[in-house]
Amino acid sequence: SDSMQPNMEKFHLSDDEIYALLDRVKEGVLGTVGKDGYPYCIPVNFVRIGNKIYFHGRKSGEKNENMEACDKVCLTAMETGGFEITGPDGCNTTTVYESVIVRGTVRTIEDLDKKIAVLRAIIAKTVPERAGFPMKEERAAAAAVFEMSIETATGKYHKPMPDHKVMH
Repeated sequence: SDSMQPNMEKFHLSDDEIYALLDRVKEGVLGTVGKDGYPYCIPVNFVRIGNKIYFHGRKSGEKNENMEACDKVCLTAMETGGFEITGPDGCNTTTVYESVIVRGTVRTIEDLDKKIAVLRAIIAKTVPERAGFPMKEERAAAAAVFEMSIETATGKYHKPMPDHKVMH
């Protein structure tokens, strides 16, 4: 491109970089389609296993009702690394980041063994020091566990120029 500020351009992550970010980041924002037509977006802990993303929650609530009415969902995950100072003006500041947007369809996992395996994987990712702890079957059975297909995944990043200051 003929941009005057090529460093301000948003660069695209490769598939491997998208998967690496999804595996590194513990929380994302899940977007569902509300019955009123408005998006409903909530933070969730998630884990990627192969080409699926798993998350959990209660068995009732607006998120569940939305997903039952429309199985199309979107997950956004991001990691920020401060602000790059690109010049003397106050507006010469840009966020250093990587972000991924995943779109797909969601279904509820009913099989107890699979639910337990997914819950263990979420624990291992989010609080690894608790990964080996026992898990009561009735607690796992009481949780709702969801599987999201990865139908499309796009990622972007902005990394600072080597000679620019980064503020945190």
